[in-house]
Amino acid sequence: MKGVNLNSVAITPKLCSVNLQNPITVPLTERLSARLYTDSRPHCMETAPLHKGLVLMFDNQEIIEEGMGFGVPIAKYVDKTYFSGSANMSIQENQSVLNIKKTYILDTISRKKFWRSGYIDDGIYSIARKTFAKLYLKHKRVSPLFNSVMILRNMAKIKTEFQKVKPKGAVTVNYEILPAVIKVSVDFSDLMLDGCEELLVLNEQGSSIFDKYVDSIGLKLAGSKIGGWDPVTEKKAFLLSTEKKVAFCLEKNKKAALFRGWENTRQRFSWAGLNYSLNPNNWIFDYSICFDFREANAILA
Repeated sequence: MKGVNLNSVAITPKLCSVNLQNPITVPLTERLSARLYTDSRPHCMETAPLHKGLVLMFDNQEIIEEGMGFGVPIAKYVDKTYFSGSANMSIQENQSVLNIKKTYILDTISRKKFWRSGYIDDGIYSIARKTFAKLYLKHKRVSPLFNSVMILRNMAKIKTEFQKVKPKGAVTVNYEILPAVIKVSVDFSDLMLDGCEELLVLNEQGSSIFDKYVDSIGLKLAGSKIGGWDPVTEKKAFLLSTEKKVAFCLEKNKKAALFRGWENTRQRFSWAGLNYSLNPNNWIFDYSICFDFREANAILA
């Protein structure tokens, strides 16, 4: 079908299986679909032990790489950041609307460890990490140097390990899957908020696929120029692949700050994302993910 963008042809979502032992896969367009696992798959690089959100698929191939998927909650506390190492799931199908509910238990923290040695002191590492982050955000022109530092960290065999701890509670995320649109509703009301400084909702897929960024006023960035954690100031933000002719879009939200990010470090990181940051007093957070390559490509052209 020459001249037709099959990625943008929306189709009615239809559940492929109700067996929760298998991943749930739902078509979005002719070539795109979304998948949700009951466990922590796909097991890729550093995020392998953590529960993922919706995994994007192109021509039946997962393109999440090391990303966390769509609609993944994380909570930053004074002392630790909590991830989900456990979860449970339910589904509800009603005509053309499919709702998948996943409850993420925030029961996992990260630790840094030298190969065949003990853990790095959390306080010292936290100071170093924050200093590194400030330098990165202040000196974007030398970002290739910081990428090299991450590679050296890998060569020095400093790795991240995730450990189960006493949970801070649960966050329930409802994914309403419509033709070419996913509506996400995040419920933080069952989370302990004492000492919580920030809530995050991640929307990440693979950086080797989504290597370009555009926004609604025409800003165009590619690869590492997208940044590690840069604020989005315009109404719409897109991450796209001109090779596969696929894109996803998120909009600014009154309840949250929106950030763009992109990392691709050999054998360690491979994610591209549009992530929300919320104050802990926001219990319910709603937003949508749209898939419209033509609009993104028109801005890029």
